[in-house]
This record gives sequence, C-alpha cells and structure tokens, in this order.
Amino acid sequence: MIYIFAGLLSFFIFSFGAEVGIKKPLLRNLPKEYRNIFQTFIVEHFDNTEKFNKKKRYSYVIKPYLSSVAGNYNVCFDIFKDKKPVRVLCFSAEDAQELSDKIFKISEKVDFLKLKNIPVKKDIFLKVLTRSKRFEKKLKVTSPNGDVLIGYIPAQKFKGQSFKHITVGNAIINIDTVLLNNAEASKVFDYVLSGYRFKGILIIKTY
Repeated sequence: MIYIFAGLLSFFIFSFGAEVGIKKPLLRNLPKEYRNIFQTFIVEHFDNTEKFNKKKRYSYVIKPYLSSVAGNYNVCFDIFKDKKPVRVLCFSAEDAQELSDKIFKISEKVDFLKLKNIPVKKDIFLKVLTRSKRFEKKLKVTSPNGDVLIGYIPAQKFKGQSFKHITVGNAIINIDTVLLNNAEASKVFDYVLSGYRFKGILIIKTY
C-alpha cells in the first residue's frame, strides 16, 4: 500500500507543474530576442505560472502572440483549459511602456492570473552611442522592425551629467528616431517591461 501511495505521489509531482503554463510567444515583425524576454517576464510577475513543459499537465495553458503594426504593439493571449480553447484576450499599446502597464492589468480580466509582484517604476536615462551628427530635441527609440520602445522624450548631448542610465551602442539617429540593433533593442525592451521609465536621452557621438 505504501508503494502504491508513493507511486501515485510521484506521478502527481512529475505530471503537474504550476497551474498555468506559458508557451513561448509567437512573434510577428519583431526581433526574435523578444520571445524569451516576454515569456520570462510573464512567468516572473504572475503567480503559479511557469514556462510551458509538454511533459507536465496544467489547469490552463496560455499561448501569447506579440506583433508590431505601424510601430504599435498588438498582443493576444490564447487561453486553453484542459487543452480546449476557452478565450482570446487581445489589446494594443502605442509603445513598450504602455505595453508594460497594460500587462499588469490582465489579472482584472483573467481571474486565474494573479499578480505576484509589480515592479516599482524607476526613472532612468538612455545613453546613446552613435556616429550620427544631428538629432531633434525630442526623440523616439525603435528596433529595426519599427516597434516603438520609447515614445518621444527630450534628447541632449552628454556633457558629463550624472544621471542613472543604461547605455546602448551602434545606434543610428534618423531625424527624430533612434534606431537600435536587435541586441540593444532587446535590452531596452527588457528594462521597460521591468518597470524602468526613460526620462531623457543622452547622446554621445562616436568617431
């Protein structure tokens, strides 16, 4: 009897993970690096979720879709219960900051997704290394795919200002837009989702 009980216990331990399994997002017109960032972000901030494992059983499975159209983000969550589709939740955001804000309101619409923690919003500057010589007084920041990571914020030359910041390199400034490569765009995407709010851009011209 003891062996039967132990066997059943092992079955449940290995067959059931968290209540909600989060699949890797399907991306359209976005850097592929966003995929793991977005999946990890959801798992870290919502209770009883984990990255989907096909060997485990879940009460719910969510497959996210994340795309960019004309710079905006479009998000859909396909929700499955007992492997059957039960709901699709969709919304859009003008930039990554709004995307972050809206994701934290999902629990108001999906009762089994409970917030584990909400990042404290922290102000920060973006230091940009670029060969571009000219730029506008306000700039937006995008990936090569055109999704808006940061909406228009003040920009100025770096003159030793002591602001808390992160640095991105190999940037191209085209009139009013800072264009980042995939790696640097992913860094900014991760920071914005995690609660950082960029207050300004500091430009360092490289040669």
